[in-house]
Amino acid sequence: MNNVNSDGILTIKNLSKSFGGIKAVNDLSFSITEGHIHAVIGPNGAGKSTVFNLITGVFMPDNGEVRFKNRNITSMRTDHVAKAGISRTFQNIRLFPEMTVFETVLMGTYLITGGKVFPALFLTKNFRNNEKAAKERVEEILHFVGLWDMRDEYAAKLSYGNQRRVEIARALAMNPQLLLLDEPTAGMNPQETKELMDLFSLVNKQGITILIIAHDMNLVNVLSDQITVINFGEKLAEGPPKMIHNHPAVIEAYMGRAEANA
Repeated sequence: MNNVNSDGILTIKNLSKSFGGIKAVNDLSFSITEGHIHAVIGPNGAGKSTVFNLITGVFMPDNGEVRFKNRNITSMRTDHVAKAGISRTFQNIRLFPEMTVFETVLMGTYLITGGKVFPALFLTKNFRNNEKAAKERVEEILHFVGLWDMRDEYAAKLSYGNQRRVEIARALAMNPQLLLLDEPTAGMNPQETKELMDLFSLVNKQGITILIIAHDMNLVNVLSDQITVINFGEKLAEGPPKMIHNHPAVIEAYMGRAEANA
């Protein structure tokens, strides 16, 4: 069950993490093929968000290894993970109430401009050029995600669906090669969900690999090339959507619960 493709853009090997004696992730291994949309699903409390936090350096693993483009990024600082080419969104939206949409997305470009105090204070030519390029990139991204007309509005005052778009735009501003989306359509109505699904497809067509956590099985089945199912922090099954949809253990552990609670 723990065989992985070492040539994947992201490879997780035997990853484990415990909190107070409870194993949130237990000897987990899987890999993501470059250019694919890969979904991680499982019941509530299965360890999905913990996996994201281990990949991005929010948590340090007890055991195991995370490799990105064949580079060991295990326990790397979150800002270094982002500079390496991985950006993410969060299950709970994180926006600053006093910042406009444009300013919020511009924050994501600080890894491009360097964010160094000396050139900013003295407005060096290099800083001015980087700042101009960053603002041009933000304009491009806001057009791409459909938020250009809202650029001067306070991000935290937008509708829930548009706040999600702002968060995705900020992640894209980091020029990621791998984008991690944690429950990006949670709480959305069907139209908002459909619009974001279309956006994710467009992002993927730009050459960005996507790893997504989602409970919406329609989203997972439509968008995913590959699905990894985890339960109690362990890999339960893995494969393309059709195989996972018909997998007895998955039906029992995940879909069966959903049907039982319907």
